Amino acid sequence: MTTKETYYGRILNGKYSQSLKQRVSGILQNLQAVDALALPVMVYLAAWQTEEETIWYEFTCRRFQKMMGCAPDEIAGAFRNSVLDRRVYRYANIQDDVAKESLNKSELSTSRRKLRRKTDEEGQVEAVYKILLDKGRAFWLKDQAVIETHKKDKISLSLGCMTVVSKEMEATEEKERLVARLQKTLKDFE
Repeated sequence: MTTKETYYGRILNGKYSQSLKQRVSGILQNLQAVDALALPVMVYLAAWQTEEETIWYEFTCRRFQKMMGCAPDEIAGAFRNSVLDRRVYRYANIQDDVAKESLNKSELSTSRRKLRRKTDEEGQVEAVYKILLDKGRAFWLKDQAVIETHKKDKISLSLGCMTVVSKEMEATEEKERLVARLQKTLKDFE
């Protein structure tokens, strides 16, 4: 059960509808139960107001808090500041080719509002983030979430989980470097 001492979100203590508060309270109870299982996924509940750019967390699991190395109410800012790269992989055509959309840190900061609108419209998000923590180590996190829009309160909720996919993404980066070197070598040879 969420207590005042452990709750660091905004919705339960804010001027929002009773239905939104009940929904958030129910989600929090379920996420706390999942967190107690100590699974390898990092569950969270994020929220934002549709007219604002600020995102915050209503809940983050202990593993995510430990990884980020900061207080729960500071994680949204810490995560935003640690992102080096955001990638989305989509099927590009009927032949099932996968297209990669990549945004670096500066591109991401200028695209946040547009990305949030797109996320609200699609009702889900699946992205891979490269983050650099204070410890100097980069991690790749895959984020998958469903989005609920509560129009009456002008609030969107992102109910999701993150998994560490560093090995997979480091292998992908190495493959991309090798292909680029091979292409350069072939061009030089010609």
